[in-house]
Amino acid sequence: MDATVQLNARMSKSLKESGDDALALIGYSPTQAVRALWEKAARRGKDLEEVEALLRGNDASSSSREDSGADDLVRESWLIVERTMASLGVDYNSCIRPDDMPGDEELLGQALHERMVERGLA
Repeated sequence: MDATVQLNARMSKSLKESGDDALALIGYSPTQAVRALWEKAARRGKDLEEVEALLRGNDASSSSREDSGADDLVRESWLIVERTMASLGVDYNSCIRPDDMPGDEELLGQALHERMVERGLA
């Protein structure tokens, strides 16, 4: 068995907590996630391309992540759901995606219309 080493990384507390929560949703600890990333990178080839794409995507959005807040969390959560469903063999393309979901004003309008119909006003 190979000797083990410790890897330390610095990040904001909020990013760590948010990431830990997201990883927990898919059943991974931070250590398991880092190990999986390193294993994928070590295999190189197409795996390394996927790692590069993931890291480039994170670099592009990291500066705006805190600014856009909840929207980014929803999109990140949906990506976790997509990956999990794909690993289970579920066709997630037939599911509602966040970009397809109605906005708050549209949902409010629908709710008000339903209430008016229930009361016989529409």
